[in-house]
Amino acid sequence: MQHFVKRVAITFIWGMMLLLALTQPSHGAQKLDAPKEVAFTAAVDGSTQLYMEMLPAGFDQEQEHHVLIALHGHGANRHQYASDTRDECRAARDMAAKYDMIFISPDYRASTSWMGPTAEADLVQIISDLRNKYRVGKIFLVGASMGGASALTFAALHPELIAGVASQNGTANHLEYANFQDAISASYGGRKQQIPEEYKKRSAEYWPERFTMPVAIAAGGADTLVPAASVVRLANILNQLGRKVLLIYREQGGHSTDYVDTTATLEYVICTALNLPLHHAGAIAQAGGVFFGGQRPSITDAGGKVDLGLKVTATTTGVITAVYFFKAQGEVENSHTLRIWDAQGQCVLSHVTQEETGGGWQRAVLPTPFAVKADDVYTISYTAQSHYPAHPGAFAAPIVREGITAFAGTYSFEEFGKAMPVKTHQQMSYGIDIEYTATHP
Repeated sequence: MQHFVKRVAITFIWGMMLLLALTQPSHGAQKLDAPKEVAFTAAVDGSTQLYMEMLPAGFDQEQEHHVLIALHGHGANRHQYASDTRDECRAARDMAAKYDMIFISPDYRASTSWMGPTAEADLVQIISDLRNKYRVGKIFLVGASMGGASALTFAALHPELIAGVASQNGTANHLEYANFQDAISASYGGRKQQIPEEYKKRSAEYWPERFTMPVAIAAGGADTLVPAASVVRLANILNQLGRKVLLIYREQGGHSTDYVDTTATLEYVICTALNLPLHHAGAIAQAGGVFFGGQRPSITDAGGKVDLGLKVTATTTGVITAVYFFKAQGEVENSHTLRIWDAQGQCVLSHVTQEETGGGWQRAVLPTPFAVKADDVYTISYTAQSHYPAHPGAFAAPIVREGITAFAGTYSFEEFGKAMPVKTHQQMSYGIDIEYTATHP
């Protein structure tokens, strides 16, 4: 088993290259009116501040509308999200139009804000003014780069105001972050060595318990301008806390997020907060199964051919509707056969996957939901042909969910696909999960 931990990938993979799958909502303008500049007097210091406002076409002031607030990047201003054609900005405007939302793009002390105290106060005031001006439902935040960091900061500082936050290519740790220090120190009122508590206060990673709303994060492993490590850690912590979180991690991605991934992050937080069905393929697949919720394994690309399994026991009757498995980046096979084995080692279901992506979590919907019986034990498995994931210590204790419990990851180097994998090692999981619904007799 030593080669189970060889070739550990230094970078993390949590995400898939999926095509955009948008369906039209039953309501929504599908278009925003032209941007309008709005000035206000900042209560914090009496200065005149500005933001851009875009209303849904055919806006009815008597109807309730949700609000999407977009926070620009370093060196930009309120005009970036209102008119820029880059993917992050277009996707934000399109999602606001799709869901009939009021779209707001503030200066928040442009051009080098980083959500310091005055920018924070301005945004609190804007939200209050919008509620006084319109019939506002829920407030959502989105931002990229500095805006992605600032969206996480504001959500951690004011969770009572925010229904969902989508961050692209931001940081969650200002004590750790090393770039743009002159601008950040000007915004925060001093350098981190002078006022470390202020930097900690504005570092979302230190306050995971405050993220009571859905959170979606997109990040790139090759991003050197705003390295992804802190937001990946934050997403993993939120997942461990059982929070609603989506992480799209592109190992080769740099300091940008494309239209598809930006749309996935926004659809995830908006639909989750509003209890709407997810239509975006990326948001659905990334959300993950009942046991690991899309959390990436710590070892993502170990080498070798091996049968991998997940051993579960049902505590009540129920159905497995889909199987998830984390596909290693080096695994070149485009199709795998998933199997479910009973306690006696008989294969009771096999299903060949389709439309796999290059790496990350794959979701395979079973043609017919697989019924499980109370107190029965099952193993879900597949054969990794050349590379596989692993996560030591995942089963230090059983993972208990409603109606079903996972208690072991299993493997086998013999009789690939012909026998149930039964061996265990270092309490590992091997990146297998399920969608499960307890039916209760």
